[in-house]
Amino acid sequence: MKHIKKIVLFTLSNICSLLANDSITANYGGYLAIAQEASKNPSIFEKFRTFPEYRCALEIDEGETFAQYIRFKLFKLGPYLEECRKLDSIGSPPLTNYQELGDFTPTTLRYIFHADQILKYFNLPDNATVVEIGAGFGGQAHVLQTLHSCIKYYIFDLPEVEALISVMMNRLNWRNVCCLQLNEILPEEKVDLLISNYAYSECDREMQLSYFDRVIKKADRGYMIYNQIAAGYGIDSISISEFINLLKQNGFRPRVYKEFFAGAGNSLILWDKSK
Repeated sequence: MKHIKKIVLFTLSNICSLLANDSITANYGGYLAIAQEASKNPSIFEKFRTFPEYRCALEIDEGETFAQYIRFKLFKLGPYLEECRKLDSIGSPPLTNYQELGDFTPTTLRYIFHADQILKYFNLPDNATVVEIGAGFGGQAHVLQTLHSCIKYYIFDLPEVEALISVMMNRLNWRNVCCLQLNEILPEEKVDLLISNYAYSECDREMQLSYFDRVIKKADRGYMIYNQIAAGYGIDSISISEFINLLKQNGFRPRVYKEFFAGAGNSLILWDKSK
């Protein structure tokens, strides 16, 4: 039976790769296949974060730097850690024991870091409306909503990924998370916050411009980590300088910083039109 399961996943992988090629993760057929299977098959769902094909696209392996930051903020973040830790009770991910924090995955520690940074940079209103482009298994949605109240949390991602996110959000009892199709119109005139960590910069130019018109223009605030690796995967994407100019041309006043945990020239892009 194990051999049969591997053949099924490989076949789904090939199909997914053929059908989607507008972003880096769209070409990770194994990642998409496991996400799709996990959304339908409870036995796969219970261990989806153990599969190398899935982990290579989403999980990170080093979390001590994030742990150091959280220890420094422990007086503020400590009351929320148990709720954030619920992410790591799903999918059977390998855990690391961090001094003062206990068992976590590095990926969840990164979500906690980014959520705290968002709340540091922005004065979000109570019951904020948030949209995220590229959401993995929904970890950032869970952590941010644990730290700050959101009335609606919209997600744009690939169909296979959104199917898994829907199962995750149901398991975590979030009823206000809405997954939208890639080309769907955002059903809000404006949103309080847009998040996209790596995903937007890994899409092709056509999809990026579509997201800009349908989603980004509606965001009062933005928190984006922009990498520059798409070209290495044969994807024609908007460079960071082009994106900054595009923001400025549309009335945004972006601030650009070197990413706190810099990798391959990554940049943090922020804007706040509410000020």
